[in-house]
Parts: sequence; structure tokens; C-alpha cells
Amino acid sequence: MPAHWLKAVGHARGPLPARWIEEGRTSVLREGGFPRRPRVSADDRLVLYASVWRRIFGVVVATGEVYQVEHPRWPWRIAVEPLLVVPDLAFAPPVEAIGVAARSMSQQSHIRLEPLHYTRAVEVLSSIAL
Repeated sequence: MPAHWLKAVGHARGPLPARWIEEGRTSVLREGGFPRRPRVSADDRLVLYASVWRRIFGVVVATGEVYQVEHPRWPWRIAVEPLLVVPDLAFAPPVEAIGVAARSMSQQSHIRLEPLHYTRAVEVLSSIAL
């Protein structure tokens, strides 16, 4: 059974722009980057969380296993494919809409979600996503 994760994207030094897809930041729809080896596996679902905005903006599925690359900040990666996407963060719901308290994830790139939180994310995003 796949696990469900809240995956932080962006940080104080580089938050996602409001219209992040138009700004060419679509790499988060192809792979997830992590500062430390993540607990994510193939078929897991990741709810994308714009950390500075404190909003959820997409759901992706992990399509492979974790691999390592030469990168000073995000050396661990996993391939993903989009399931739901909100292209403009101004329309993305706050993370509280899925029953998760807004908090800084600066020390954590991902946290495990309960199945109820994941189901709620899919419901909320389905009403506004592409």
C-alpha cells in the first residue's frame, strides 16, 4: 500500500512564484528533490506544499526509486508524475484545508500524512486543479 507524504517545495531563499508553472518551475512535476535520503518509495503519493505560501498545490505519484545526484542542496531525487495541479498559488488552498496545521518545514523536506489527510487533499484539489 502506498504511503502519503506532504512534500515541501520552496523556502525563504527561493519561494515559488504565484504563477509557478508560467515561471518554468515545472520540474517539481517530474522529480522530487530532498536534502537527505527520503523515506519515499515507488507508488507513494506526495501532496506538494508551497512552504512559504503554506498552501498545497498538487498531488504527484512516485514512479521510481530514490537515486542520488551531484547537487549541493538536493542530492536525493525520485521521479514523479502529476495527478492534480493548481498552476496559480493564489488559488491553491491553505494546508489547513486538509486538516494539517501550517508550520515551517524548513528542517524537514517531507512528512508522512495520514490517509484521511491525503484523501482530503485530493478532494480539495480536485475542485480547482487542472
